[in-house]
Amino acid sequence: MKMKRKHFLLNILVAACLLAGPLLVLNGCKKSFLQSEPRGTIDGEDLVDAKGINQLLIGAYALLDNYDPAVEYNQFGASASNALFGDIGGTIANKGSEFSDQNELYAPVQRHEVNSTNKALNNQWRALYEGIKRTNEVLRLLPGVQDLNADEKTNIEGQAKFLRAWYHFLGRIIFKKFAYIDVDTDNQLISGEIMGVKNDREIFPDILQDAKFAWEHVPELQAAVGRINKWNAGAFYGKVLLYTKNFSEARKILIEVVEKGKNPLGIKYDLNSNYADNFNADYDNSKESVFAFQASVNDNSGANNSNWGDMLNIPPNAGGGAGFFTPTYYFTNHFKTDDSGLPLSNPQNNIVFDPYLQSTLTKYNGNVDPRLDWTIGRNGIPYHDWGIVDDSWVRSDAGSTPPYSSGPFHPKKGTIRNSQVAGSHDVNIWFVSGGVSLNVNLIRFADVLLMAAEAEAEDPGGSLAVAWQLVNLVRARAASTPRVKKYLNDANPSAGFSNEDADDYKVAEYPVVFHSKEVAIKAIRLERLLELGMEGFRFFDLVRWGIAQQEINEFFNYESKMPYAKILNSPTRMPPYQSPGDDYYPIPQSQIDLSNGFITP
Repeated sequence: MKMKRKHFLLNILVAACLLAGPLLVLNGCKKSFLQSEPRGTIDGEDLVDAKGINQLLIGAYALLDNYDPAVEYNQFGASASNALFGDIGGTIANKGSEFSDQNELYAPVQRHEVNSTNKALNNQWRALYEGIKRTNEVLRLLPGVQDLNADEKTNIEGQAKFLRAWYHFLGRIIFKKFAYIDVDTDNQLISGEIMGVKNDREIFPDILQDAKFAWEHVPELQAAVGRINKWNAGAFYGKVLLYTKNFSEARKILIEVVEKGKNPLGIKYDLNSNYADNFNADYDNSKESVFAFQASVNDNSGANNSNWGDMLNIPPNAGGGAGFFTPTYYFTNHFKTDDSGLPLSNPQNNIVFDPYLQSTLTKYNGNVDPRLDWTIGRNGIPYHDWGIVDDSWVRSDAGSTPPYSSGPFHPKKGTIRNSQVAGSHDVNIWFVSGGVSLNVNLIRFADVLLMAAEAEAEDPGGSLAVAWQLVNLVRARAASTPRVKKYLNDANPSAGFSNEDADDYKVAEYPVVFHSKEVAIKAIRLERLLELGMEGFRFFDLVRWGIAQQEINEFFNYESKMPYAKILNSPTRMPPYQSPGDDYYPIPQSQIDLSNGFITP
């Protein structure tokens, strides 16, 4: 059973502590809205019972979608999937849609010339600090709860600290200069003892401390599958250790999660036999789901508990979406495989999966990694049960002629099936594939395997043989996963699928152990792209590996020559990406202006 957010709680929280400006400069808010009348206990302003503190905790989980409807109503830049900052900014996807549609928010991110006035940045900043505020409210009130025992309090404390670490982690990797706010600092801000907090120090140590606390104190089992337990806390702790390049400790933690990890209901982590089940609402919270945003629909929230921030990322022909988040040629080319089923060494050329009406491009007819057609929609291939993709699926630019700005490919991981509309779509959203209950993967077991492989390869005390085995677990699942099949009747997708593969699919494990660290790292990084592409962390991977400048400029040099690449070439060709200046997004100017001089660019 999913842990659903309580809309009335969100309204109470927002009404009581609405952040009109940055969370770093707060006014006090009374806590009478938290008071209950527990029998046999004393009254007090900060008193709340077990039910109330758990409702507050659910409110803290709610910001995992990077969206607060009461503060940032109707925004689509920040999202649970990190589609904009992680993947559109990371070579994987274009803005999509019409050229002018929200161009001022999306295009500068894709071109890496975004400035501090971009509203999407401010939306992201505010959503993260709202999440931090809610976790600190749980931690502030928890000691006064009378009807919880010590173990129960520690459990709640661990969950709240995990969430506080997660929100700070996103702020750190997106903005870099992101101030850490704990309960003591929050209290000082509320009381007026301090007027702000500077964003001039490294906060990874604080994030690690919170994540480690969760890893060491949260139990293995929880009452709801969406809660934090020991093992998803360990996966996240290991991820942060990778970002801080503590490969030895990361290896230790991640291998333990691989070997012993279970979900909050006690089910052992493992790869789903079908790769596509990770993006299918019927299989939410599967054995591969380690940490996910728990979406829900038709719960009296007006669709605000669905995956709101990703609502536009649906092809127009798949239930009426807006056509944002369209995969690039540069990304899709990586799914080409050779006769042995291994990745091509030089996939970036004019031989592409869809020439898109261009005589300078040639259609690729070789082998394909089957994950391609569960990740993107492309010409001639069934798109779940919505129909065969063709050029008519491309959202046209108003008054223009093809090729249009969005390109021929379409995102697939975040789209429900047509057959799921009745049970997974929120009736408050007019197009039937938007506002859905499909969870958003934040960490899944394949990610854990690849993080563990990376730690093994990077740590001098690690094993290249183990790294090879872990990568091959992911590739073995890709090799055995069910393929996209052709329809029985192209004119009637609801009639079902045939037994005929939609393309020539072939992928294989690496046949010999990696003979050097360099070979291992190259294979691991590519596997993260193939396995986790369109799941929101590509840009941040490139930055932490120190290869963002090289990779993104290679992407620009290739993709800008494509006929549809209007954003990369308008009004002029995208200037070169330069590290470290372009490795992080600007601090929102509005937050700087409101911060009493504490927040600096």
